[in-house]
Amino acid sequence: MTFYVLSVALILAGCLLFYKLLLQKETFFPLNRFVLLICLALSFSLPLVPVPQQWSFRKANVDIPFPEKPPLPALKADKTFSDQEDASFNTDHTQLAANDSFFKDIAPLKILQWIYWLGVAVFGINFLFQLGVLLYRAYSRPMIKDGRFRIIELSGDQAPCSFGNTIFINPEKYDWDTYNQIIIHEKIHIQQGHSYDILLVELALVFQWFNPCAWMYRKAMEDNLEFLTDNELLAHSDIEPESYQMSLVKVSVPHFPVSLTTNYNQSILKKRLVMMNAKKSNVNSTWKYLFILPLLMAFMAFLNEPVAYAKNSGQFSGKSNPFQYMQSEGDWFATIKGDKINVRFTSDDDGDSKSTQTFSMNDFKNLPVNTEGTFSVSRDAGSMTFTGKFEGNTGRGRYKFNPDAGFKNFMDKEGIAGLKEKDLLVFFLINVKKDYVKSLKNMGYQQISKEDLIPLVALNVNTEYITSLKTAGIEGLTLQQLIPLKALNVDAKFVEGVKTSGYKKISADRLVTLKANGINGEYLKNIKAAESENRKVTNEETKEVVAKSKGAKKITMQAGEDDELGKLIAKKVLNVTPEFAQGFINMGLKVSDDNLFAFKSLGVTPEFLESFKAAGLKVTDEQLISFKSLGITASDFSDFKKIGFKNVSVDDVISARATGTTPGFINSMKKKGHNYDSIEDYIKMKVLSVE
Repeated sequence: MTFYVLSVALILAGCLLFYKLLLQKETFFPLNRFVLLICLALSFSLPLVPVPQQWSFRKANVDIPFPEKPPLPALKADKTFSDQEDASFNTDHTQLAANDSFFKDIAPLKILQWIYWLGVAVFGINFLFQLGVLLYRAYSRPMIKDGRFRIIELSGDQAPCSFGNTIFINPEKYDWDTYNQIIIHEKIHIQQGHSYDILLVELALVFQWFNPCAWMYRKAMEDNLEFLTDNELLAHSDIEPESYQMSLVKVSVPHFPVSLTTNYNQSILKKRLVMMNAKKSNVNSTWKYLFILPLLMAFMAFLNEPVAYAKNSGQFSGKSNPFQYMQSEGDWFATIKGDKINVRFTSDDDGDSKSTQTFSMNDFKNLPVNTEGTFSVSRDAGSMTFTGKFEGNTGRGRYKFNPDAGFKNFMDKEGIAGLKEKDLLVFFLINVKKDYVKSLKNMGYQQISKEDLIPLVALNVNTEYITSLKTAGIEGLTLQQLIPLKALNVDAKFVEGVKTSGYKKISADRLVTLKANGINGEYLKNIKAAESENRKVTNEETKEVVAKSKGAKKITMQAGEDDELGKLIAKKVLNVTPEFAQGFINMGLKVSDDNLFAFKSLGVTPEFLESFKAAGLKVTDEQLISFKSLGITASDFSDFKKIGFKNVSVDDVISARATGTTPGFINSMKKKGHNYDSIEDYIKMKVLSVE
């Protein structure tokens, strides 16, 4: 769940950056609306779509080879196990992969999850409260019917707005022309269903409340809806642009309506005036919209779960169990290869449902050759009787499975109750033995389910393997944890390697994450040594660390160790190398681990930092992230300095860039006699189109 939420946040941030850089200044407002809505929907849906393994940059799902002895069906594990602290692995199917959130490893404290859900609850309640207030106002106050539109008259200094098919306005505040323009404006909002856009983005904010890009995304959607409506209204032949722009100024008041509404003012007066006077975009610039496709494909390749396909029909593939449609009776077709017999079963109910099983030649006796006959295979769960014949190395005929009543009674006594005939058939095919169940019980595993037994037996998780892990220091192993450990071939040697690297208190869940991402003890040693060399701790920092560590409890130390390991995992996945961090350190910038992750995701490089230093600017790591997100470069600062603004600030550059107040515009104003010391004065001139 954590990985999904953060994947949505990352895709939403990417879509916002795409819109800000390429589309925001285009006047194709209806197309922009469509793109913003599609990107919002895809941000929440794309992370749920599995992609072919060859298209993905993520770690491939782990195929689980099944042993030859004892003979077991050639299955493929097909279940993804998330790196969750409660280790509640679902084993309905047996594909295993430890590719859930490395982000969870960055902040392993479970309190962060509670904070997230608390935020969801708070913002969800706020959303419902706003909706309730709007509905109450819409149906509790006097109303004027104007065709399909409902007009609710307000009192006091409230800005006009609309929601659904209802317009809220105080008619006493405006002259007739202004009032009429407001009503037309809000009717356009209603006719085009803009309230639904706002509802969708507000609902998205409930689940992305922590994401600043989500709030900026909502603002971008609201702004575009206002631009679109202004453009539609000015297309009316009876509306004069100058009169309409003046009405916007009249309506500009500080008391804004709730955020679920589309309102007339929306606190973007300057931007709206700029867009109304902006030159219409050329149709040739529509090529920019095509860039959204490779952007979304890149996100899918980096974030989505890769799908691994079975190499033969005798493996679990996808979410299908090869035995789920197999019946107790049907046809069989077999081929002999060496000392093995591969048998394909076809059920009577569905001739297209086929399952394959590999037996040893020693399991069969008296195989009928060139003549009809009967032979069988017996196991603890029951026996399977075959009738038919072999000709050369191939044979065919009929089969029938006969469950063993004593085996079922044994399972009932051991707490594995409610087994049906189809369950016993699966147990027969993968060869679940009574002795195996007894051995698990003797090791202290009293609660065993059929869902546990299938992957445990298929993976050959025997007592020797369990004992080796416990001897290596992995305590409290559950059956559900043993499954991914075995699937990923996590053995005692791997555990010792991780512990030797300095991480003594390593959990089973963390081992799964390490192995799935190709991180072993040697890698951990190397990365720690490199970081120790690159990051010199100052005397003050050392004293602080020592002071904080005095009297610290053992559990706190373990939590710190776990957090450090989580960050190393994230660095491996994001390819944040010591060399990458050292590039910024060499330039005098101390960067936190979290910001290093942001740097890598956004493409912030030491060269990008150098460009600002060369321009005489001293910036922080947080400012670098903001600059990269907004597309601000060092040249933006140097251009303003060249025209006389020696002490240009970050806020000045951001405001100028947002309003299109370029150095060229300022020079043209100076030639007309407008000489100001502040960039802000020129920004006001640009917004109000003062020539």
